[in-house]
Amino acid sequence: MRVRLLLVLGMSLIALGVCVNAQAPGSKRDSEKMQESLGAILTRAASGAVKGKPKAPLRTTFTDAQLNAWLLADGKGNVPVGLLSPTVTFLAGGKVTAKAVVDLDAVRKSKPRSMLDPMNWLSGLIPVTLTGTLSGNGGMGTFDVETWSLGSVTLPRSVLQELISYYSKSPDYPDGITLGKPFPLPAEVRELIIARGTATVVQ
Repeated sequence: MRVRLLLVLGMSLIALGVCVNAQAPGSKRDSEKMQESLGAILTRAASGAVKGKPKAPLRTTFTDAQLNAWLLADGKGNVPVGLLSPTVTFLAGGKVTAKAVVDLDAVRKSKPRSMLDPMNWLSGLIPVTLTGTLSGNGGMGTFDVETWSLGSVTLPRSVLQELISYYSKSPDYPDGITLGKPFPLPAEVRELIIARGTATVVQ
């Protein structure tokens, strides 16, 4: 649930499976702070409203440094197989840049394909970078991707969509997330605000 929450909230669903050596003290503190933020978000989602008394909005803010440290430590055992070495950067104006190494073989073999399917020409572990605008309001989120690449090559949008769909699937999102289309935010999140270096979740 925690990883799927992050995938939806920050497209940091680009998560990881790398082996980690000892963390620097600052990274450990950042990971612990992210764990606390996730705990607060999930606790709020699980708490029931008092009849006749709507819950006051709760704002939880975390940094991209905290998110990345958590993915390297506490979150690494809960992520989809085949996503490696992610970094996520929150930018001004609601923009997010995400980088990861993806297992194209796993995606290619996930379903039958025609000879003309561009996924047939892709294989191995390859770095993917994407930048887009992430927004959330009224309990719905949208991710509009603006630039993306596979290694040094620009991907067809259909290939990028397939990668996003494959790695964002869950029981709540059986088809994954569709770029540019609204999707329900999890954990009773009503609003998502991205600023330079930070993301704020409003429940």
